[in-house]
Amino acid sequence: MTIVRPLVAALALVLGLSFLGAAPAAADGKRTVVTITHAPTAPTAIIGSGLGTVRTYYVPTTVSGKQPRTGYMSGTLTTIATGLANAKEARAANLVFVVGSEPNQLVIGGLSLYSTDVNTLTAGESTVRPIIGGSGIYSGARGSAVSTNLGDAGWRHVFRFTR
Repeated sequence: MTIVRPLVAALALVLGLSFLGAAPAAADGKRTVVTITHAPTAPTAIIGSGLGTVRTYYVPTTVSGKQPRTGYMSGTLTTIATGLANAKEARAANLVFVVGSEPNQLVIGGLSLYSTDVNTLTAGESTVRPIIGGSGIYSGARGSAVSTNLGDAGWRHVFRFTR
């Protein structure tokens, strides 16, 4: 009996430590930067006008890196406030970036200010949005993404996150 208790305690300690070593990558605090680019884009559909307008997007993308991967971005921008200073309106984003295959996604949201007379940011403008999360190889992603309209060169989205 006196030998069994220390053995059980040691076994519990070893098992506990092995579970800690098997923690998912999302909890490791690793900083990651992912750059996604695509051609100039226009909404695939626009529903409504003024407050409540929904612009839907779908565009093929490329993820930069040693092994570039293709994917796509799909989502919506919804006008949530109009008549702001400097002829601006606020639009809430729900944008999903699929990298390679559907299990590997990065999702950004938040709101940005846009000129009322255009469907997207004008060339040269950038906006910062929060990363709502990720799945697959991006599971647990949290951070922010900077989206820049490069004009005729398309768009660049730089995701900086920890997981």
